[in-house]
Amino acid sequence: MRRSALLTALALTLTTVAAAPATADPPASGYTLVFSDEFNGTAPDTSVWNFRTDVKAGSAQRPQNVTVGGGLMTIDLKAESPQYLGKDWSGGGLVSKRALRYGYYETRAKLPSVGGWHTSFWMMAGDGSTTFGPERRTEIDVLENDSVNPRTIHSGVHAWNGTGDGGYHPGSTYDSGLDLRQWHTYGADWSETSVRFYVDGQLRYTAPYTPDQWTHDYLNIWLTSIAYPVTANGPSTAQFDYVRYWQKDYYLDNDGPAAYGYRESGGWHDSTLDGWNHTSPSRYATCHTAGNTATWRPTLRAAGRYQVYVWRIAHSGSDRNTRYDVGHSGGAAARHVDGTAGTSGWVSLGTYSFAAGQTGYVKLTSSGVGCARADAVKFVRA
Repeated sequence: MRRSALLTALALTLTTVAAAPATADPPASGYTLVFSDEFNGTAPDTSVWNFRTDVKAGSAQRPQNVTVGGGLMTIDLKAESPQYLGKDWSGGGLVSKRALRYGYYETRAKLPSVGGWHTSFWMMAGDGSTTFGPERRTEIDVLENDSVNPRTIHSGVHAWNGTGDGGYHPGSTYDSGLDLRQWHTYGADWSETSVRFYVDGQLRYTAPYTPDQWTHDYLNIWLTSIAYPVTANGPSTAQFDYVRYWQKDYYLDNDGPAAYGYRESGGWHDSTLDGWNHTSPSRYATCHTAGNTATWRPTLRAAGRYQVYVWRIAHSGSDRNTRYDVGHSGGAAARHVDGTAGTSGWVSLGTYSFAAGQTGYVKLTSSGVGCARADAVKFVRA
């Protein structure tokens, strides 16, 4: 091969390697991929995504600005003349129809090359029609960037009370040392007590997550870019290579989306006592009656060892000797919990091996001494 041809081939090889998708993936073992879009189609998959369509800051968001092709989702950031919905600029984005909870979230993104655009990868309950919906409680900002500062990242957590301020906003704005106009991965590992934020697989910030200040939301994923604060410096694009979500732990409740594996037998009633979710109702069995049961049966996506917990609602009238049977791969193990002791909180029932699927369970049986109370269990990957 001639030297010039060899150099050309080498240059093409290096270009291909540099352009290859670089993924970071979860920061530890035990996670299972649950949701992803690799953007390999020719248009946004509207069975998976809603378009962001609100009017906010300096732009109105248009579905037409969002395209998929070549393995990428692109948001075209445009000047509008005449104005569109009263704005000189238009942005856009996608919002997942599926709402998810604790686990690891990641995208790979390339941010706008000109100033005036606010691009973000974040999670909050909503459908894209507004960012002020009454259902919003927790907002997790994995990546926020104002493109006038192409190295600056903001990551953090916000508490909202519907349209009001929940008064809790841990976060960090920092110089990443990176050119965010190039491809980088952004991830967040969301647990019951913290959110850990990653850039290119490196931990950059940990925000405390205080569950008693919010409901433990199911959140939609947002991939968006808008003009901010009031104007943009010129047209540009924001691009996303993929978005993925992995799950490790499993929470089941007696109500809401996490009640998919919950069953009762005997006499049960709504309680005025909160469960582990703030403002989430719990249940109680007919008092002083033995043999009422409540069963939680998770759908585990991966076999493994899990530590099992039950949320004890401490109350003077609770069952003093509630029985919990944990069904696992080796059989069943029984524990008794005094519902009148201590304070409300998670009580460990032990660590066991479980098969994937729905064979594992926790079964509560009332003893007849007081009122047995049922709310939530969790399976935490060991």
